[in-house]
Amino acid sequence: MVPMSKVKNIFRKDYLYLGLLTLVLIAGAFVLFSMTVKGLDQRNSEALNEYFKTLEDEYVQSARAYLNEEGYVNSGVMLNHTTDENGMRTYTLSVHNCRFEYASEERKEEIIGALADLSFTDPRCTTGIKII
Repeated sequence: MVPMSKVKNIFRKDYLYLGLLTLVLIAGAFVLFSMTVKGLDQRNSEALNEYFKTLEDEYVQSARAYLNEEGYVNSGVMLNHTTDENGMRTYTLSVHNCRFEYASEERKEEIIGALADLSFTDPRCTTGIKII
């Protein structure tokens, strides 16, 4: 017959292995879950960046078209943005044309207002306009 203390030791080892196996499985499941969430977040981020890239291109094209209509042909138009931690984007549209040196302040304000009207309607965006 097997002594009772030896039987207790066997059960302790079995429970120890079972406990370790359970911890490893839980840790593995956590790692896989976090990788899935990161992958989904990255795909959403890429889609959002593509969406804003399309809006940016459309805005620059419409700003150039407006400036050409107003007689400011071949204006330099540059759009920059910063993104804060909440995902809000702040855009700066810089416009350059040598004819602006001779334009009145009222005319410049009129052009800035028209360019602002062409800006993004997305609530996550704000746009500032500079005439250089």
